[in-house]
Amino acid sequence: MSNIEIESNYQPSSFRKLAIGAWRSPVDPKVYTKIKCDITHLKPLLDNSKEDISLVHFFAKAMGIIYKQYPNLNTALIGNKCYQRKDVTAFIHTHIRNKNHYDLTGITVKDTDKKSLIDISNEITNEVTAIRQGKNEAMNQTNRILNCFPSWSYQFLVRLFDFLMNRLNLNLSWLGLPKDPFGSYGISAIGSLGFEEAFVPLFPLSRLNMIMGVGKPFKEWTFENEKPKEHLMVNLCFTLDHRYLDGAHVAKPLRLLKKIIKNPDLYNIRF
Repeated sequence: MSNIEIESNYQPSSFRKLAIGAWRSPVDPKVYTKIKCDITHLKPLLDNSKEDISLVHFFAKAMGIIYKQYPNLNTALIGNKCYQRKDVTAFIHTHIRNKNHYDLTGITVKDTDKKSLIDISNEITNEVTAIRQGKNEAMNQTNRILNCFPSWSYQFLVRLFDFLMNRLNLNLSWLGLPKDPFGSYGISAIGSLGFEEAFVPLFPLSRLNMIMGVGKPFKEWTFENEKPKEHLMVNLCFTLDHRYLDGAHVAKPLRLLKKIIKNPDLYNIRF
């Protein structure tokens, strides 16, 4: 008699195969923190923008500025040694709807510290469109490789890729796989799923040291001069890798983030 009553198994998505292969029992170095920000003044800027600019684009740019100003954040763990990255690159989570299920993937945007919001928006739109239309060859090749392996080999496959990419730092683009597919930091639009806050796990193969979950904006009321005033707020939820970062590493960068949100013009962020 079975301990757990089950029915037929189902075909997992590509990301589910990677997740099964990557995670083991919870023994990890994650640290969590959250800041709540007033974005009332940003809403009209976003609404009136000539391009399709969202909070994800804004925070991808803001974090690019921060990673550039604080290079000790922009590191990569190769083997057991930390190295400085040459470029500032954002990894943007993307949900893709297939015939029978959703799949989770992502695209990278290089030099987010230098690019405008419009450039970031256009690049994300073009890359996501290519994935949804099946025109991203590196993504297609990744899926083809995953489909060649049975479920019992997922752990071996992920460990193999982790060894080649993150310990030996080998460029596997000759296999048709993407080069540096996860970048410096991650941005996940958890608000698009209706969540006001959620802490996104760090995918082990990515070696990201930080990922930000951008929540769904919500309203709060305060009393100013004995009159109620409505504010639009957003939760920014951070998951950090303690192997790279301590609290002291992120205290000043998060203070800078609040300054950028309060006055983006001072940091040349144009809508």
